[in-house]
Amino acid sequence: MSIKNPNRWFLLLSSLIMIAIALVGYFMPSVHIPFATEGAAVKLYRFNYGVIAWMILLSNNLFAMRTYLIITGWIMIYMVVSNWTYLPPSQAFHFTFQDNLLHSNIGLISIFIGVIYGEKQGQKSL
Repeated sequence: MSIKNPNRWFLLLSSLIMIAIALVGYFMPSVHIPFATEGAAVKLYRFNYGVIAWMILLSNNLFAMRTYLIITGWIMIYMVVSNWTYLPPSQAFHFTFQDNLLHSNIGLISIFIGVIYGEKQGQKSL
């Protein structure tokens, strides 16, 4: 797989962001950091997202990367929508506005990159 593949770069970037926010959220109170919510479920989700993303990155399998980006993108979008509409996961996650912004952006970009970039950079696949 090409090192220039956007699937690999975005998965690496998003996993680093999620792990960093999860680790900082454990050690600093949410008063100082807008993304560090108090809910333990959010911290576990972010940390697990990053760890699983690193496992998939180390497997060097483009299909697994694309699948992970698309599935987790839809999960993030669902979590934001459930927070707005008070569906069941919203009671466990306790998202703030900044969390909604982060998860909606990463989710939409994940879905876009996972769907648009195929085996070769720039090749569209459905």
